[in-house]
Amino acid sequence: CPRFERPALLGGASTAASSSSAMKAVILVGGFSTQLRPLTLTLPLPLLEFCNETLLSHQLRALKDAGMSEVILCYHEHMVPKSWDAAIRELQDELGISITCSHEEQAMGTAGAIKTAEDLITDYGKNSNPFIVVNADVLCSYPLKDLLRAHVKHGRQGTLLTTRTEQPSHYGVIVSDERTGRVLHFVEKPETFVSDSINAGVYVFSPSVFARIPAGRPVSMNEVLPTMAHEEQLHSMLLTGYWIKLTTTSSFMEAVSAHLDISRFLSPSTLASSSNDVTIKGNVMVHPSAKIGRGCILGPSAVVGANCVLEDGVRLEASTLMEGARIQSHSLIKDSLVGWSAVIGRWCFVTSSILGERVNVEDTLLINSAIVLPHKNLDVNIRKAEIVI
Repeated sequence: CPRFERPALLGGASTAASSSSAMKAVILVGGFSTQLRPLTLTLPLPLLEFCNETLLSHQLRALKDAGMSEVILCYHEHMVPKSWDAAIRELQDELGISITCSHEEQAMGTAGAIKTAEDLITDYGKNSNPFIVVNADVLCSYPLKDLLRAHVKHGRQGTLLTTRTEQPSHYGVIVSDERTGRVLHFVEKPETFVSDSINAGVYVFSPSVFARIPAGRPVSMNEVLPTMAHEEQLHSMLLTGYWIKLTTTSSFMEAVSAHLDISRFLSPSTLASSSNDVTIKGNVMVHPSAKIGRGCILGPSAVVGANCVLEDGVRLEASTLMEGARIQSHSLIKDSLVGWSAVIGRWCFVTSSILGERVNVEDTLLINSAIVLPHKNLDVNIRKAEIVI
């Protein structure tokens, strides 16, 4: 993944320059391992498997479908894992989309990050097309074509995607004109009801927005968007599909359930069906390379990753198995996430737990409400909430 750092490009040629007609998008990655631990102790958030495809791949596919030809990944992480560059190259080849990295020397905030990447986004001022911005920790149904059309139609500097929430007091809410979509103002964590619409973390901006963002210091979208609304330069579009912000492993599993529900209607061929040996209940996704034993019962809301092995009589419910996980015979896994190459012994009951990479659970154990860091061996029951370090 070619890295763009402003001082280097100011002094020399850019290998990332593209046509002035190119449609571009930005994914705001930020740091790699600040959320969803212990999973992100193994892989950075964008490379986590979500329904047997990386989170980044889901976002890149949506952006490509919306007509984007180049995507810029903005991050400030200095400890870049070895898997990062190889994964980006693989995604670039697989999807046929150009991917460039914009590396910040320090965390520049959600608006400061796109300011840092301004020259990449605008081809040094030659590209006047609007561009899409997506937060890396957001998963939704991505109505990006509609969002682009709405942006072009109203002709303002920015358009943000909004979603409704049942807990508006937990967020900053958006008050907008329901007839026109124009954003009127923002209210931070209101104590009384003023709106149930919140920022979904997906935007379209025109390049003129860069004049609003100070250079050389961290800047949040929360600093820029209210001013745009005050000057009548910000519109909104309400999302009608699902939306999840991936801040915890529980939100990750909620997103899996929502995505499987959507898959039932949009791509039912990706979901598994019962056979003579295996019973499928509800929405279940099984990677073609996985091996499922006789008498297994899977679902609802279950995902079995690549090269996983489920021995005879396994029950898997509302759970995700990452690549290479092995569940030995007659174990029950419920409301849990099992990490890469983890092994669950025979006749185990694992519930409401998160197991990191290469965790080993010995036979006949109860594991309840546990968060287990990678490479740990469990040989005793865990009956109440516990973090195994």
